[in-house]
Amino acid sequence: MSNEPRLGVIPGLSNAEYHGGPGISKSGLDVISKSPAHYRHSRAQGYTAPTPSQRLGTLAHSYILEHEVFWDQYALPFEAPEDALDTVAQLKDRLKEVGEKVASTAKKPDLVAQLKAADPAAVILDDVKAAYTVEVGDREIITPDELEKLDGMRASILRHPKASKLLAPGSGVAELSCYWIDEETGVLCRCRPDWWRHDGTIVDLKTSRNSSPDGFEKSVWEWGYYKQDPFYQDGVNEAVKQGQNPMNMPAPKAFVFVAIEPVAPYPCTVFLLEQEARDLGRRDYREALNTYAECLTTGDWPAYSEEIELISLPDWVMRREFYAQEEA
Repeated sequence: MSNEPRLGVIPGLSNAEYHGGPGISKSGLDVISKSPAHYRHSRAQGYTAPTPSQRLGTLAHSYILEHEVFWDQYALPFEAPEDALDTVAQLKDRLKEVGEKVASTAKKPDLVAQLKAADPAAVILDDVKAAYTVEVGDREIITPDELEKLDGMRASILRHPKASKLLAPGSGVAELSCYWIDEETGVLCRCRPDWWRHDGTIVDLKTSRNSSPDGFEKSVWEWGYYKQDPFYQDGVNEAVKQGQNPMNMPAPKAFVFVAIEPVAPYPCTVFLLEQEARDLGRRDYREALNTYAECLTTGDWPAYSEEIELISLPDWVMRREFYAQEEA
């Protein structure tokens, strides 16, 4: 993508192009909310390797939302055939089986050449490995354990009456990149809906430690998901109005979370955010966006307070002490 970003809905961008490109995202605003200094540092650091949970989340998005092309990008580790020959002893034994004389001082390359001539059907481990390397190409290797988890999560979603319909193949498009200029600040913003349905519903797929209502409610706060709903709906609406829309995607009308646990039995739950939470999310993302715009203007990226701050104890500790004194 060029330094002069196209506004609107941009199909075909890779994850690397999107995440390494211009514009502030919801995750960037989350870091700004911690402090502008943290955001500037994170951008200066560039790419950082994903944690195992982040990696599994990325794999799940591809496996569930773009299942038909998943193996175009990923591959399983090499697994040696049971009859593959590798060691000098194995090669000598096979040569003797086919009636060949074997020199006691013969090296492995010589044994392989002799065996290929005598028994073209023999399976040589190094040859099989080399062929698999060519077959895999630049695809990323995933582990059998990861594939087991991906199969479990996908099967759970297919069983769920609501999630299966929301994410039904052909009902939407995965990973469309959206860019727009925020009218209030003039800042370039971006987002990348997981699944944008043709009826205008945006579906966000989350791998979650706890996909129960109580558990996911905590994640909505802890990870700032309550800001994602309004940021995406506001932003996608602006992207559709401001720029290109080659796939003629509709303006968003709803935002839905599909939360799934990445361990057996892989429970899956669908959530809508209450309006009060969405209003709070819009307030908080706007505050972070205004802070970001100010930092761009001033060139100052502060951390925490530069004053001497008076502190106490966490609110829950003080409430506990208050009630303890009331009961005494």
